[in-house]
Amino acid sequence: MEASGTAPCFFSDGTKGNCHIKIAFFTKGLPSDRPNGVSCQVHRLANALVRRGHDLTCISFSSRPHDGEYGHVPLTFGTDSRLRRKFVPARAFASYPTAGFDILHYHGDDFLCAGSSRRVRTFYGSALQEARHARSLGRFLYQSLFYLFELFSCARRGAKVGISRVTCDALPCVKQHIPCGVPIDIYTPGGRKTETPSILFLGDLGSRKRGSLLVKAFFEQVRPAFPSSVLTIVGPERVSGDGIRYLGTVGESRLVEEYRATWVYCMPSSYEGFGVPAIEAMACGTAVVATENPGTREVLGNERYGLLTTPAALGRTLGQVLGDAGLRGHLQEEGRRLVHERYDISITARRYEDVYASMRMR
Repeated sequence: MEASGTAPCFFSDGTKGNCHIKIAFFTKGLPSDRPNGVSCQVHRLANALVRRGHDLTCISFSSRPHDGEYGHVPLTFGTDSRLRRKFVPARAFASYPTAGFDILHYHGDDFLCAGSSRRVRTFYGSALQEARHARSLGRFLYQSLFYLFELFSCARRGAKVGISRVTCDALPCVKQHIPCGVPIDIYTPGGRKTETPSILFLGDLGSRKRGSLLVKAFFEQVRPAFPSSVLTIVGPERVSGDGIRYLGTVGESRLVEEYRATWVYCMPSSYEGFGVPAIEAMACGTAVVATENPGTREVLGNERYGLLTTPAALGRTLGQVLGDAGLRGHLQEEGRRLVHERYDISITARRYEDVYASMRMR
């Protein structure tokens, strides 16, 4: 039976599906207090599935965001120890009662959970790649341990999905990939670009996000060529200097405004399992420049939708885009078209419906 007030669901092959699947999402965080790549994707996907007529409940250690349209069960860590908190979600998810759900969809921390014909696991990148790009011994050891946990998850019965081909390559038994998505009704072009050349960056300075690399390129190569240029930084670490505009952490509506206004979004990461900010920027009509890595190349289509560069040439490539209005316009148009064709969150939801339907027919 179709859910009241919702449109019929059609799977990606055009066939009509059951519009009322009872789904449990297991996720450590939601963007109410953990606004990172995974939590935002889980929240967006949950809302998209609810809008398609499904009954979805998020089991999480975060509160439900104000715009969450799904059911929510809050969990508590029960400890202030940062180390113990790393392992609490796995135990909590493994002991949570799941009777009454058609699909159990885990977005991490499922290595203690039993395999099941109802089980779906999404891998948002791989801890193996995180370990390879770690900037400290402690983080290397931590990510290496969690890669072992990912291997345990891979061995469990159920459907395994990666967010990109590069994610699947790092994980045995993960053969299917479904990309991340953005709500294109929120991430849209609008308003005017800044009067002077502008660059936007999201992330921290010293991790694989490599914000410090961009700051260096801005001071040494971009600013001398474009004296009025501005680099806006959204992230946890304060940065100052001529032409630097530091915003700290901002909400989604403010972030969309920044995407819309900036000339170029820059992603200088050494590794990305996917690179959600790139598709957010493209959806808002902004050109993207990124340093070369397999995940980013996959999203940018071998430079069809954005420019790739090396760390040494980052400043020159940014200058190339800032100085060429025709190139920027081309990248803006191609990027926005790509997002609408491939990365709309409703497309992501339909592809997960295919996964759910195939499991229920077994």
